[in-house]
Amino acid sequence: MKILITGGAGYIGNTIAFALADAGYHPIILDEQPIESCKPYTPFDYYQGDIADKALLTEIASAHPNIALVIHCSAKIDVAESTLNPDIYYDNNFSKSIVMIDHLIDLGINKLILSGTASLYSSDVAYSFDENTTPNPTSPYARSKYFLEYALSDISKARDFHFAIFRYFNPIGSDHKLRTGFRGSNKSSLLNSLIQCATVNKPFQINGVDWDTRDGSTVRDFVDVRDLADAHVLAAEIFSKHNSPAPLNRFGLPIINLGSEQGVTVKEFVSAFTKATRSDLVVEVVGRRPGDIIGGYASSRIARELLGWTPSISLETSILNSIRWASKLSST
Repeated sequence: MKILITGGAGYIGNTIAFALADAGYHPIILDEQPIESCKPYTPFDYYQGDIADKALLTEIASAHPNIALVIHCSAKIDVAESTLNPDIYYDNNFSKSIVMIDHLIDLGINKLILSGTASLYSSDVAYSFDENTTPNPTSPYARSKYFLEYALSDISKARDFHFAIFRYFNPIGSDHKLRTGFRGSNKSSLLNSLIQCATVNKPFQINGVDWDTRDGSTVRDFVDVRDLADAHVLAAEIFSKHNSPAPLNRFGLPIINLGSEQGVTVKEFVSAFTKATRSDLVVEVVGRRPGDIIGGYASSRIARELLGWTPSISLETSILNSIRWASKLSST
C-alpha cells in the first residue's frame, strides 16, 4: 500500500516514513524542503512543493494511482512565531490543508490521518487529558490545528471522506536505527537546555518546586518519536483493512491521544538525563517565572484499546537516542 506523507521530510513525518517502510508500506514524501538537503535521510519517492499546489498533487496521484492513504504532518509549529504572524499559521495550517484535502478527494484519495497536537488542551492544571477534555487552544498555532479538526469533521459529513486524528505533546528521541531524527533549532527545549548546561558545566535551574505535583516541579509529556510513528502505522493498518476507519470510531470519536499516561516532572526528567548520560550536572532550584504553568499529560486509554498501542521506549533511551542522533548529524 502506498501512503502519501505531507511534511514527510520533517522530524516526525520522516520517522513515520521509515516505520511504514519497515512494516512493508510504500511511503511517498511531499515536503517544501529541497530534496538535496533531505536526500541522506529520505530515501523514498520525494516531491518538493506546497501542499496546496493542485498541479503537483495531480502529478503525484498520476504517478502513484494506488495511493490509499494520506498522513498529514505538514504544519508550522512555532507557538511564539504564530503569535507574531498568525496569518501565516492560519494560511499554512488551515487554509492550505483544506485546499489539499478537497483536491485529494477529487483525485479519489479520501482517507487521511492528521498528525495533530495535544496543545489544544489547556495546561492550567496537572491532570490527564483524555479525548473528551474540552479543548482550549491558547495560541494561533493551536487554534489553526483545532479549526482544521472541525473542518475535517464537516467535510466527512458532506463528502466520501474518512479520517482519524492523533493528538500528542512533545516528541523526543530519534528513529531507533538512527536513520533520521530532529534536524533544526530547538534551543528552548528542556533536553537542549540540559545538554547545554552539562556541556559548559553550568548549573541547571528548576523554576519552582512548590507546584501541586508529585514532587513539586512542573509536568511535561514526552513520547518517543518512534512510538508515535508506530501508532501511525497501526492506524494505517486499520485503514488498509477497512473502507473506513470504523474501528477507530468505536468510541464515537475520530480522535486518539498518544501520551505517556503519567507525564514526567522536570525533576524526573533531570534525573533521567543524569542517569542516561552519567552526568555530574549541578541543579539549582529557583523561583517560578512569570507565565509558568503546572503542565499536564495525555491519556492513552483509547490508543491502547483501539490500536493496542502503548509507549514502549523509556525516557532514558529517548534521551540517549536524541544525543546520539545529534552527534551523528554534527559529524556528517
